[in-house]
Amino acid sequence: MRDYIYEGDVSETPLPEVLQKINYYRVPGVLSAACEKGRKDIYISGGEVIFASSTFDDDRLGEFLLAKKKISREQYDRSVELLKSTGKRQGKVLIEIGALTAQELLENVKEQVVAIVWSLFEWTEGTITFKVGKFKEDELIKLSLDTRFVVLEGIKKISDPKRVVKWLGKKEDVFEPSENALILLPTIPLSTDEKRIFRFVDGRRTLLMLLEVSPLDTSQTAKILYALFVLGLIKKKESGIIKIKAGS
Repeated sequence: MRDYIYEGDVSETPLPEVLQKINYYRVPGVLSAACEKGRKDIYISGGEVIFASSTFDDDRLGEFLLAKKKISREQYDRSVELLKSTGKRQGKVLIEIGALTAQELLENVKEQVVAIVWSLFEWTEGTITFKVGKFKEDELIKLSLDTRFVVLEGIKKISDPKRVVKWLGKKEDVFEPSENALILLPTIPLSTDEKRIFRFVDGRRTLLMLLEVSPLDTSQTAKILYALFVLGLIKKKESGIIKIKAGS
């Protein structure tokens, strides 16, 4: 029996689509993304992202806090010495030396975990696997992020809009609301701008037309359209392409 129910390549199947499929089936498990430099894991349970971890040095708690200037270099160095000699977690050590309060640690660990999640949306190569099971259920510091929110915000954080436009398809493709759009719409935390873009999708406008009619810039509009597509609010019209007759 295989350990994973899904194995794929980041370059072939975009992460947002994998996350949404997992959310659709409400399967608990761990989504792992790996490349030559390391691995990052997203833990999912009950349709929510509850934790994330990384083997990358820059994602470690101490390095994260130092980069965000939440602790000093002296506090960082002292905590590293103590965690090596005591085997305690760095967070606990930072509290003991007075670098952070317990509440500050909680808030910063959540920021660190969220940063790991967002960083995965920038990956353009690597492998993705999903293993079913309950993991990190006893973690003291857990997130409670709706996976659909993660998909929506993660797409908006992608720095290269060309990747998103490519995933959307051809400029001649026509988009229309999905059959379940009116049911799904109240359940997804869309902003005013996102709802406005959704209303432009009428089954007649092509992707190019939607990008042109939007009051937002092309990059923002493309990301919102792709998020609406992944979340099942809009779909490509089967007839697809608007054909212009010769002589018209």
